[in-house]
Amino acid sequence: MSVLTVQQKLKVAGYDPGALDGVWGPDTASALDRALAAAGRLRAPSVVDPQLVADLKRDEGLRLSAYPDPLTGSHPWTIGYGHTGPEVKPGLVWTEEQAEAALIRDIEEHNAKLLEALPWVAGLDPVRRRVLFNMSFNLGVGKAGGSKGLLGFKNTLGMIERGEYDRAADGMLASLWAKQVGNRAKRLAEQMRTGR
Repeated sequence: MSVLTVQQKLKVAGYDPGALDGVWGPDTASALDRALAAAGRLRAPSVVDPQLVADLKRDEGLRLSAYPDPLTGSHPWTIGYGHTGPEVKPGLVWTEEQAEAALIRDIEEHNAKLLEALPWVAGLDPVRRRVLFNMSFNLGVGKAGGSKGLLGFKNTLGMIERGEYDRAADGMLASLWAKQVGNRAKRLAEQMRTGR
């Protein structure tokens, strides 16, 4: 089946893939993700959202030498665009290419974990889904019932699932996370509120 045929079928089914141009891009991938989520056949998004990549590059910043966590002064050590892991230790130095590759892998991993924990996220519009992907990249996904990571935002996530976006944005801004990340939280809350 051609990409144009997939786009046409998505449009007929009410999942707007953007331009019917036969080109596989983020709009078509997002429409297919929403259609599959609605059909109960959840999968991770087809492509890494280029806007999410750009947002995370701006929000995380690039550091090619490992540095300690700003809040603890030690673990977890971080490098690149917010990458942490057992291989990141004092003295580690990366190239920009290594940082780019790790960012894409990290986005894919965080997105898949979030979608596994909260399948309804796949059915959100691309902007609000990107907000949650950005937050889970920054906070980690966390564990169900826990207080750490994005899953610790139980009330706010419930509001988002119910479509109460204004209240969810207010909840985001009232959090300790918002105090820690400042403008990032303001921007993401506004995107949650407006869908733009």
